Amino acid sequence: MLDIYLRAGQPDDAAFIVELLNQATFLEHIGNKNINTPAQAEHYIQQTFINSHQQFGFGSYIVCLADDTPVGMVGLFQRDALAIPDLGFALLAKYEGKGIITSAARLLMAKKHVLELGVLAAITSPTNIGSQKVLQKLGFEFIGDVIINDDNQPLKLFLKSKL
Repeated sequence: MLDIYLRAGQPDDAAFIVELLNQATFLEHIGNKNINTPAQAEHYIQQTFINSHQQFGFGSYIVCLADDTPVGMVGLFQRDALAIPDLGFALLAKYEGKGIITSAARLLMAKKHVLELGVLAAITSPTNIGSQKVLQKLGFEFIGDVIINDDNQPLKLFLKSKL
């Protein structure tokens, strides 16, 4: 098991965010966010990491190895189509299968502001078996399929009510 920690996202994470959001597994399971340049990544960091924390009291974090290497992101998202925040995560493919995202999500869910929410949702694409396994390890229960995006593609909805 690798030692990890969570930290706030910052503008100088732009190159990492471009790499993370454009890897094949992210594009396949989460979708194309059209973040292709450092400037676009800086805007994404401002919205997803910084503004979200200010507006909702929660947002995303960068997942780092003990040597400060960024390897992923984990956070809570407030989506218009869901009444409660949902847990989301992404990891560089070369670090998959090492328990990093499960550990990062546990670190996030142990934070006081997350525990106070009492319940979390999570969504995955039907083909994202790896993420579904992570959610099950974290104690999320599969509820059913939902359609929350304009593409009308069903997503798997999970809930965790005892944080």
